[in-house]
Amino acid sequence: MTTLRHQAAKGVKWTAISRAGRLGAQFLTTAILARLLSPDDFGLVGMALVVLGFLNIFKDLGTSAAIIQRKKIEDPLISSIFWLNVGFGAVATIILFAGAPLIASFYHEPRLTSVMQVFATTFILSGLGIVQNALLQRSLAFNKLAKIELTAIIFGSTLGITLAAMGAGVWSLVIQTISTVFLTTVFLWLQSNWRPKLKFDWLELKTILSYSLNLTGFNILNFLSRNIDYLLIGRYLGATALGYYTLAYQILLFPVQNISAVVSKVMFPVYSKIQTDNAYFSRVYLDVASTIAFFTFPLMMGAFLLAHPLVSVIFGEKWAQSAFLIQILAPVGAIQSIAATVGLIYQAKGRTDWLLRWGIFSVSIVIVAFLVGIRYGLIGVALAYSVAIMLLTYPGFAIPFRLIELKFLDLVEVLKLHLLNTLAMGLIIYTYLIFLSSHFSEVINLTLAVTLGVTAYLVSNYMINRQQLIDLTVKAKLLF
Repeated sequence: MTTLRHQAAKGVKWTAISRAGRLGAQFLTTAILARLLSPDDFGLVGMALVVLGFLNIFKDLGTSAAIIQRKKIEDPLISSIFWLNVGFGAVATIILFAGAPLIASFYHEPRLTSVMQVFATTFILSGLGIVQNALLQRSLAFNKLAKIELTAIIFGSTLGITLAAMGAGVWSLVIQTISTVFLTTVFLWLQSNWRPKLKFDWLELKTILSYSLNLTGFNILNFLSRNIDYLLIGRYLGATALGYYTLAYQILLFPVQNISAVVSKVMFPVYSKIQTDNAYFSRVYLDVASTIAFFTFPLMMGAFLLAHPLVSVIFGEKWAQSAFLIQILAPVGAIQSIAATVGLIYQAKGRTDWLLRWGIFSVSIVIVAFLVGIRYGLIGVALAYSVAIMLLTYPGFAIPFRLIELKFLDLVEVLKLHLLNTLAMGLIIYTYLIFLSSHFSEVINLTLAVTLGVTAYLVSNYMINRQQLIDLTVKAKLLF
């Protein structure tokens, strides 16, 4: 267990470096592009990303997770999975290219046709690297993956900004994405020692079929719940409204999801290795949830209180409407930062059938909420989503916890101090904003408020949650 813990710690370190670098590059790139491009350009790409994200589900078909979860895996199966993924990538490219005019017609946006057709090439490109990526994760080679991801996104972001400055408009966003995908695939092949053989064994594939198809079914439903808001806003409220919503989502939920993803990416292969020991599994899961909450709870409180100066200072006044959306979605971000990790329990325990059933129920609730919310504009969509997530919180944790004999109240107990410290931090920031903010500019207010918040949070933790700080220090030493 000590060796596994050390490998997991190193994996978290490298994945965190990668995610932080990618998040930093994404945030900086978005800030720069927001000043070079219009909300309409972002909205146009946002329309395309809904369709791309949906087709992305099928390029994998749950096979990556199956490669990681299996105790033992042989080359005939790996090669068969590779050719399956390449085939689906090619089919997706053809379907998207041919169907682009229909998608553009749905959105009443003729410019979307050429954008979608160029985006179609990403499927065949990424399909060539899926197995290599899964094998590197299975072996916990996250140092290699981190270098690959950082190099690709930095190059893509630089190219996108350069093209935007040259007046390429929406095409700067398109080429940024394609170049990142292309370089990622190239580097995956260079870093992986495995090469596909000219074999396709259907009998081997059938051994993972149930696991993979149930996971794919859930991913489809999960995608719908996370993207139907984009679809409805783009269809009924237009590209500009979708631009505001997209920016708010990227600022708020993307960082939270990335923090959770750092841990999830590493912990899935780790959970798979300890899947038969429920007691140890539960302890590790609670430790992971606590660590995530330590960072995401105060981050969401800060976003809620400082949304307006944050958007104004970094992105400009033309994006002011996004600030209201950030405030509505902040509680959702805090919940989802923890909830995003429970899917790993289903997967590691091999119960993707349970995961699919939960997806059918939860997605139904979210879709109904969005259909109600769209009648009241952007604010209505955000509020409806928040209410739906609140209602789904308890069953969303309680059901998978049964698989590892863990109680929901155990999670509440672990998160209790993080919530108290976050509220203390929020009170300090709110007091500053009420009594002192009128004396300074927005830039100074943002700087001072963030500084006060971080200081208050650390001091509060030191006073009532000192053991957590000690544990994090030990983990940090283990990382390096």
